[in-house]
Amino acid sequence: MAVATAVPVRAGRTGRTGRTQRVERTGWEVLTALLAGAAAFLAGTDFDLVRGLTVGGLIGAALAPVWIREASRYRGAALGGVLLLACLFSALALATWRSATHPPTEAGVLFELLPVVSAAMCVGALLWAQRVLSPGVVVCLYAVGSFMTATMNSRFAEDPWRFGFSMPSTILLLGACLLIRQRPRKRLLADMTALGILTAVTALSGARSMSAFLIMTAVLLLWQHRPKTAKRTTSALLSLVLVGALGLGLYRALEGAALDGYLGQSAQERTEEQTQAAGSLILGGRPEIGATVALMLHEPLGYGAGVMATPTDMQAAKQGMSLLGYDPDNGYVEHYMFGTRIEVHSLIGDLWIWFGLAGLVLAGWLLWLATIYLGRSMAHRTGTALGIFLALQLGWNLFFGPIISSLPPLALALGVFLLQRKEAAAEPSPPTQKLPAPRRRRRDARARRRYLAEGPHRT
Repeated sequence: MAVATAVPVRAGRTGRTGRTQRVERTGWEVLTALLAGAAAFLAGTDFDLVRGLTVGGLIGAALAPVWIREASRYRGAALGGVLLLACLFSALALATWRSATHPPTEAGVLFELLPVVSAAMCVGALLWAQRVLSPGVVVCLYAVGSFMTATMNSRFAEDPWRFGFSMPSTILLLGACLLIRQRPRKRLLADMTALGILTAVTALSGARSMSAFLIMTAVLLLWQHRPKTAKRTTSALLSLVLVGALGLGLYRALEGAALDGYLGQSAQERTEEQTQAAGSLILGGRPEIGATVALMLHEPLGYGAGVMATPTDMQAAKQGMSLLGYDPDNGYVEHYMFGTRIEVHSLIGDLWIWFGLAGLVLAGWLLWLATIYLGRSMAHRTGTALGIFLALQLGWNLFFGPIISSLPPLALALGVFLLQRKEAAAEPSPPTQKLPAPRRRRRDARARRRYLAEGPHRT
């Protein structure tokens, strides 16, 4: 069976562009494209089946024989897989070793390991989906799936935008901008328009960190499209210094805006309380940092999967939080941080608690990926608005975001970063030999077409 599809083609050097011709697509190609689209959609749903196993993770596991081969094409994917296996082994080994003093529960082990495995399966499925479909289509399908479970957040009723629709909307709008492939200036205009609308709505909702990510993304995107005044490209290190300086300046500006009431009364009250408690908005807003440091000094090797904290662990955590001026005797430590599992509200801390030293190595690898993406994007002007936003958010979540809510955007971020690293590695080293963007896009489209045309033995 074949399906006729209209695709744009270029007639020649002097011919007209934009003509279309009908290409016969086989039934297998259509089925593969539909399966890839379904995998991208389900990866974004974040719907739990049992103990943290998501629908996207299940379809990703079912497609593992397909995407494992494709994932090996991306430099860094193999290292990530090795680190994940090391983390799973370390989690079980630590839980067994500490079983005498910190008896693990079977439900706790599954709840902490299955979400991580599901996220890894989603990464593989997204990488394969981008091999079949264009990255913009995959991102949009992922965002539509995210909307399906946006209302399931426990704090959704408190602020539907901030705790429900802000992230899916950001991914969808910035992903839709990726579909504008032929005109870079039109894509930049679309990116800036989307970022402006998202920033306004997010700032009115009082989401300070999300507003900062969107503003930084817009500024870095404009800097990336600055006029070329020199033949040499900016170094990646200098670009990272720029990102750090911009982040510090924006932090000070948003802190002042929140204190002056420009972000709403709720944000003003929270900022005043947090600043007075610890002398710093970050330390006052995230006192779990003190608990993380105290627990690392108390048990340097970590805890393992499914373990519960002892009264000694709680006391150590409370002492660390007290040093930041936070009153830990308010029920938050007992009920949220140590109620059903150990939760220190940061990816680095949670990975260390669950996976020990292997988790710290994995966290360092994630931070390195985000840093390298930002540095190379700014230096070589290759970053996208979505990639910059995801890199900034990943950097924040590593220090201040709980692991469960950070896993869905982390899966998408890894799909973007690993794809970008492969493209950068495949390009010729001398800048003069770099293909123009339209030619690279046509090359990628032809590669996807050849991949699908090779039939079931490949896909």
